[in-house]
Amino acid sequence: MKSDLLTIKNIFGGATALFRSAFGSWLPKGPSAPRATVCDLGRSKIVLLELSRRSDGVFIEKFELIKNALQDTKPSLLLKPFFESGKFSRENIRVTLKGHGVILRFIRFPRMKPEDLRGAMQYEVEQYIPFELKDCVMDYAIIDESVKTEEGEKMEVLLAVVKRQEVEPTVEVFRNLECKLSVIDVDILSAMSALECFYPEDAAGHSAILDIGTEISTLGIMREGKPRFIRDISYGTYDVHKRLRSKTSLSDEEIDTLFDRNAEEKPDVAVAISESLDGFIGDLKVSFDYYRDQSRVAGHIGKLFVSGVGSLHPVVIGTLSEGLGIPVLGMDVLPKLKWADTVDGEQLKKHQSLLPVALGLGLRSE
Repeated sequence: MKSDLLTIKNIFGGATALFRSAFGSWLPKGPSAPRATVCDLGRSKIVLLELSRRSDGVFIEKFELIKNALQDTKPSLLLKPFFESGKFSRENIRVTLKGHGVILRFIRFPRMKPEDLRGAMQYEVEQYIPFELKDCVMDYAIIDESVKTEEGEKMEVLLAVVKRQEVEPTVEVFRNLECKLSVIDVDILSAMSALECFYPEDAAGHSAILDIGTEISTLGIMREGKPRFIRDISYGTYDVHKRLRSKTSLSDEEIDTLFDRNAEEKPDVAVAISESLDGFIGDLKVSFDYYRDQSRVAGHIGKLFVSGVGSLHPVVIGTLSEGLGIPVLGMDVLPKLKWADTVDGEQLKKHQSLLPVALGLGLRSE
């Protein structure tokens, strides 16, 4: 699907920062996409990879997993050695954002020309966001050009708004590193892009993706290859770790590395993980019910895919599937990737739950 995007450039003093949402035809057609460097700036882990799309598939040129366990080291200091050494290019850097300062809304407008919609957005957007528009960066894309409603025919638009104070620190990180940003996107949209790339039949049908973060997780629902519903939920790996510290004898180091091995757990550990998911499952059920009430679409969501830390862990997958009553799958992307001999395949396997957002961002077109 072609998108009418409002591209915002050079808003931070010379940094080539584009805050652009990606929809529909996210993957470039025809010639292979140029090589891109992608940085997923997590709270405790940073994924840094360089990839390209070749005729024989997705190829990872370079990969690094950088840990910031205490979350007290500036990202620019952690990233500096990789750019100063020349291992990673300073050109065409892509990053994502996630957090309470990122707002995504589905809005319906009377049908109008794209140029008229652009003007309408400037005047109407403030009623949909809890911030002053002057303090934000805004973008949007048309999801459906014709939706029949009781009030007549309308068009559906996905609005993306981010507070400048959320964007500026990210831009500053790469300005200090003398890197050139080409894309700033949102985690869940990049995860949806990965779903379309690696599971095209599910993305074209009726499916959902859940991106688990440290403190915030995001649910996205796709139907007919388009985003239809997005919601942030205050739950993350922090809640799992908190439960494990209070209910088990695991050390902090064992807890921090628990999701790296994705193995069966002792009964007390498995119970603690499952209990930490109880409230989260309740919030997810409410979200699915709200989506069904609002969309009034026949048919059920076929599958829920999960990305982020812990998304391949058997206890997490099993508990979510049982609690929600639908098939839940981790995004197993490695069989669909190729990588350079210099890339540590064992590290890729160990941390592949962190790859979907970075891969989706790297593969989408600008």
